[in-house]
Amino acid sequence: MFKRLNSFVLLQFALLLNGCAQATDRTLSPPSNSDWVNIEIKNPSSYTKPFPLEVLYTSTTCKRELMSMRDGKQYEKVGYNPVKIPLQNQHDSDIWIAKIAKDGGGKCNWKLSEFNLGIEYVDATHLGKGLVPGTAVGATMAFDDNATKCGRFDIFKGSELILAPAYYPLIDSNKDISVDDTLNLFGKVNFIQKKIVSSAKNLHIKFAPTLDESKIVRMIAPTEQKVGVYYKIIYPDGTIVSDGTTHPDVNRLKD
Repeated sequence: MFKRLNSFVLLQFALLLNGCAQATDRTLSPPSNSDWVNIEIKNPSSYTKPFPLEVLYTSTTCKRELMSMRDGKQYEKVGYNPVKIPLQNQHDSDIWIAKIAKDGGGKCNWKLSEFNLGIEYVDATHLGKGLVPGTAVGATMAFDDNATKCGRFDIFKGSELILAPAYYPLIDSNKDISVDDTLNLFGKVNFIQKKIVSSAKNLHIKFAPTLDESKIVRMIAPTEQKVGVYYKIIYPDGTIVSDGTTHPDVNRLKD
């Protein structure tokens, strides 16, 4: 199965390379008065499943010591503490829940910076022999400026955020990368980005996506790498688009 390659994974790799970070106490100990983020995910299919929450805490108490590649001088940046939090299924239903402390506490005074939530295929063969699960979709929730320095985030100020994006299956064939074709999920935006600016003590975030497997899109990588040769995107009605686009147009799938 292809894993999600995102900022969370890159952060873990960066921490392994940083010898100073290994000595940092990343123990979380939320205080009794911490505010919480309550997560509810409605799984849209028996072939999909919510992936564990990918959470990043930061600390201005336990900073990272880095070295400039330009002049060799050392400098400090906020400390990173990436953790994964599993969701719990509710009574064999399609509802999965979890909660995240905004104040992670501990010796480093960890504070919630951002987290990813979403779903991914866990079974792919129902849509084609030899298919393997591919990339995930979902949302990134940011809580500070450090988390929003890359990308555009819409502001949310309330106490209950409900997201209900529509997703479709995408079969990706790229023999240069994988022998097997991958079954991915895609939507208008694969990962919604929200910056939470809320004073609510208990913030509720509900993620209730839909999945329409009657509209399968196929994407075929070019067999040769040269200028003017692009991916072919094949829509359910037989339309083929090959103009350099690598993200299907969901407007072509609407009735």
